Amino acid sequence: MSVAQTYRPPELALRFFRWYCRPDRVEELEGDLEEFFSKRINKGEPVWKARFFFWWNVFRCYKSYARTKTQNNSVMLSLFKSYFKLALRHSWKNKWSVLINVTGLGLALSMCVFLYLIYAYNIEFDTFYQGTENTYRIHAMTYENGAERRNEIAPFALESKIRNDIAGIDAVSSYTGRTLDIKVGNDFFSEYTGIISTDFYEMFEIPLWYGSFEGFGDQPLVYLNERQSKKYFGNEVALGKTITVYFHSEKKIDFTVGGVFQKIPLNSSFDFAMLINQKEYIQGMEIDPNDWTNKRYEGIYVKANPTRIKQITEEINSYVSIQNEGHEERKISRFELVPFLSPLVASELLYRSYVTARLRPQVYIIFTVLIAMIFLTACFNLANTSMAMIAKRLKEIGIRKTLGSGSRQILIQFLFEMGIISALAFIVALLTANSTSDAILGLFSASFLLQDADLTGIILFVLGFLIVTTIIAGLLPALYAWKFQPVSIMRKAVKLKGVNWLNRSLTVAQYSFSIAVLAAGITFSQNSDFLKEMHLGYDDDDMIDLYLGNSEFYDVVKQEVDQIPGVQTAGTFNHVGGFGRFSTSKLLEIDTLSEEIRHYAVGSEYLELMGVNIVGGRSFISGSEADQKESILVSQSLAERFFKNEEPIGQVIKIGGDRKQIVGIIEDIIDDVYEDSELRPSAFALRDTSLRHLVVKVTSGDIEDVDAKLRAIWNEHLDKPYAGRLQEELALGEAGRDTRNLQKIFIAMAILGGFLSIVGIFSLAKLNVAKRIKEISVRKVLGASLKELLYTINRSFVIVLSVAMIVGCGLGYFISDAVLGLIYKYYIDVSAITISISGIFIVIISLIIITGAIVAPANANPVVGLREE
Repeated sequence: MSVAQTYRPPELALRFFRWYCRPDRVEELEGDLEEFFSKRINKGEPVWKARFFFWWNVFRCYKSYARTKTQNNSVMLSLFKSYFKLALRHSWKNKWSVLINVTGLGLALSMCVFLYLIYAYNIEFDTFYQGTENTYRIHAMTYENGAERRNEIAPFALESKIRNDIAGIDAVSSYTGRTLDIKVGNDFFSEYTGIISTDFYEMFEIPLWYGSFEGFGDQPLVYLNERQSKKYFGNEVALGKTITVYFHSEKKIDFTVGGVFQKIPLNSSFDFAMLINQKEYIQGMEIDPNDWTNKRYEGIYVKANPTRIKQITEEINSYVSIQNEGHEERKISRFELVPFLSPLVASELLYRSYVTARLRPQVYIIFTVLIAMIFLTACFNLANTSMAMIAKRLKEIGIRKTLGSGSRQILIQFLFEMGIISALAFIVALLTANSTSDAILGLFSASFLLQDADLTGIILFVLGFLIVTTIIAGLLPALYAWKFQPVSIMRKAVKLKGVNWLNRSLTVAQYSFSIAVLAAGITFSQNSDFLKEMHLGYDDDDMIDLYLGNSEFYDVVKQEVDQIPGVQTAGTFNHVGGFGRFSTSKLLEIDTLSEEIRHYAVGSEYLELMGVNIVGGRSFISGSEADQKESILVSQSLAERFFKNEEPIGQVIKIGGDRKQIVGIIEDIIDDVYEDSELRPSAFALRDTSLRHLVVKVTSGDIEDVDAKLRAIWNEHLDKPYAGRLQEELALGEAGRDTRNLQKIFIAMAILGGFLSIVGIFSLAKLNVAKRIKEISVRKVLGASLKELLYTINRSFVIVLSVAMIVGCGLGYFISDAVLGLIYKYYIDVSAITISISGIFIVIISLIIITGAIVAPANANPVVGLREE
């Protein structure tokens, strides 16, 4: 037996060929196809390749000389043309209803596309960078507060060791992200800046719009993205322009724009508005890159053969002991080399890093639930209104069936019509998807658009969702039309009294979703107010924080600010507000226990000005040298953790190597309200020198007027951007902002869901009246009043809406409580009264709309109604 006889062509391909091929050409062409297949096998080509080309030849044979030409093909083509024409005519005849459906479904689908972008954000994370197969991230593992932490940071001094002392590494680069003050012309700005080593742009291939990296590292060059280039220089070419960058201790360096880089997607580890070289940063910040006691860190990335990674990791870990000798407060247990696209990086949150984080699973859950409810509401609304239209086309259905149309053709016809509406809706969705994404993510100062995601994924998602939408929204109306028999229709034996059980079920579902989303929106609004008013352990009203940065100007600025009427001031080195950004970490040692804690250095009267509560012992004594040298105040959480069965006051502890005596206990400072937050033990030390923050409390007058005066004083003494911020903005930082933004998103979705539901109920009311027009006319002739007619017709809707309110309120209560618990550690108890009011509000609005749809027919001349067929 020959090799060719051992293998057969693909059976499915042969069946497809025999299906389309003319009977008189089957034997001849099939023989040729099998002959070509055999020749490839005998030549020694792989079987998969021979089968692939067999399929290719089968498709190539689909020509006019080979395919069957039958009357059925012409009939099917004509039928599809007929379906399309009928669908267009019917849509144009009901253009306003179609327009409303297309708009509503389009907006809902726009949110579905946004949901896909959220998933694509994580799935395609860092795929923008090419050639990263052998690229590794250096992670430092630490033990803090009893848990192991993964950090994408490494000490500055480690970079030179990796470059010069470790063999087998093909390339090394580093990245740090910092917000730097810059000056362009006479205007000041603050920009998040990527500080990179000279070879970073080669390892990660940063694409330039114009300019080049030639000379990068030899001279001060800065690179901007397109947005910043237009922001600073308008439509002028930025190449060669000068930007002044301010560093530590008021040192500044003039940079020349070396180029403008193309947009880098948001789902990238490295997110920056501009780039400068690490050499200038080290110079400006006066950093010794070889000093292991330097407390500055960076992200380090290496390229190496995977077979060498184990050996390289061992050599890097040999520097752990040197690192820990210079950093008593933050000891590293080991270093790990993690592949750049490792699932480990995707699944674990980095505790400290300069890279952009992936979205948390909570984000998926929240938006998936919300958008699914909006999408189903839109689909149910389309199904309801479609069935309302079908009720007006019973005669058309009966005539078509009488003339020979089968039930399957009727089914296909209505699915075809739903498909056109879905397709139009998806066009609206794609046209508005970027606006939707920009509106939602823009609230969080982010942007991720359609062009940032993989095109193949978007096409597959759109096609798949188009089919799903057509089936969900169109199958029920199509089956509704399919079931009617022509004889029953022509004899008027089909009785469509009121709204059937299917309409009622769909209405209950869509109204339940709308009520649930509205209830969640109101609950989030209340929770936003709750967090704003929640006591955080200090006062945040009428406070302005001036971050001077350099204590050289502190006394001069403070003296002038104190002269403003109605103002009190106090200074601090570290400041309470803003997620601990204005604090340092120091090692706390008590007997054999040690732990990293948050440490604040404050000036006299600062705690009193901020309204920090002393719950035990005393506060600092103003001007006391003994308190500056020997005393410390600790938080309740620190006292409870380390002194469970002892009195903390009077105990001696060691912080950052210095012995301190506890003289007071303060109420815990809450600076994070997320679900995974934890109260970090804190300590406050007295320092009346080298103060950087001047906290201003406005006791009388307008805070905006005081802020304007502070700006004038600032501009007189400091040549850098004004760094005054309201304490209430710093208080909860991102958590407060995110809460307010989620509140806006919930309310916007509730409005959309309510709009779709009201449109649906209005269509059902019209259908109900159309089906009962003779009944209304008869009742009017017999003396029924308008009030009685409204009661009779509205009764079924009242029942439906009452059921929807009960279901929706229960769903809203569950969703609100679950979502708040998923996000926040501190949140309000969901109010059943608030949820009920949400349901009652939507029901009342809907009943008003329904009544408006009924009043006109109910007031019409009954003679016209009795003549209706």
